[in-house]
Amino acid sequence: MSSPTPPRGAAGPTGRGERQRDDGARSLLQKFLITVVTGGVAYVLTNVISPSQDDLWRVVVSVLFGGAILIVQFMITFAQQLGELRTVVEQRFVDIGRATKLFNEVEQLRDDGVPRLAEHATKVVAEGPTILHEFAHQEIDRLAGYMYNFANLHAKSPGENHDWLLTLTRCARISVDAISTSVDRDFWSSEPAGRYLEAQSEAVQRGVRVRRLHVVRNPEEIALLDQLREEQRGIGIEVRVVALPQLPMYAQRGKMIDFIIFDGALSYEITADQMNVPSWTTVDATHKEVRERVKRFAELWNISPNGLPDPLRAATNPPEPSGP
Repeated sequence: MSSPTPPRGAAGPTGRGERQRDDGARSLLQKFLITVVTGGVAYVLTNVISPSQDDLWRVVVSVLFGGAILIVQFMITFAQQLGELRTVVEQRFVDIGRATKLFNEVEQLRDDGVPRLAEHATKVVAEGPTILHEFAHQEIDRLAGYMYNFANLHAKSPGENHDWLLTLTRCARISVDAISTSVDRDFWSSEPAGRYLEAQSEAVQRGVRVRRLHVVRNPEEIALLDQLREEQRGIGIEVRVVALPQLPMYAQRGKMIDFIIFDGALSYEITADQMNVPSWTTVDATHKEVRERVKRFAELWNISPNGLPDPLRAATNPPEPSGP
């Protein structure tokens, strides 16, 4: 039975100690050979320079010269090791500074999952099979990439990210405004749709205003959404359905895509490919993009004939006139 493979990037303590001993033995042997060769050269030179001197004098000179060379070698090695030690110490102080800064930042997130993430990530890479280590590293890298993008107020995910959708709905505290087109028509009969509606129902119960405008291509399709509309209204969602031909021309010319605005501060947008299949999910919190989505939703919601207009929205975001 083979022994377990050590975690990535970790060397066994026995192998590391053996390599250090081998390196030390080679270095000592090299110094000894240089010392012997140097002493021999000194002995030959003294024999050439002063052939009349006795052998004891030449041996003493050779030993002294070789010893001096040996001491110089040890001094050079010591100086190199001292320089390496200084570099290591400086790097350790830099690491300590970074660790202290990171610790202070994590302390501000003590009620979040960051400390638990660090604790369990350490356990994962220390236990279990190698494939689990690799999987954990990939997930951590992916999460780190998302955090980097979130710091820039813009992130993208392949396909339709239901996890983001559910989490944002649970985080909403003021409002959830959504435009639904034919892109997500099949979504409402899927299992994630049930969890999404449940999360919206919980949001309504805690005082969040949830509104959804379904946009269909033809007026004949409106009746197909009667059951879905009644289900959503039954859990407290304000629902309207409108067909594109029922909209004024200026509204039809606008961008007609699936998006959701959370608390008026963040937009969740689904981009479809040519086959009308969701290909990307984008989360955007930049002021310009969110403002455009808020304006577009208010415009379509207020002019929808399938319900009463919203006086507050109409007053703050009046629809664009159809003519001069």
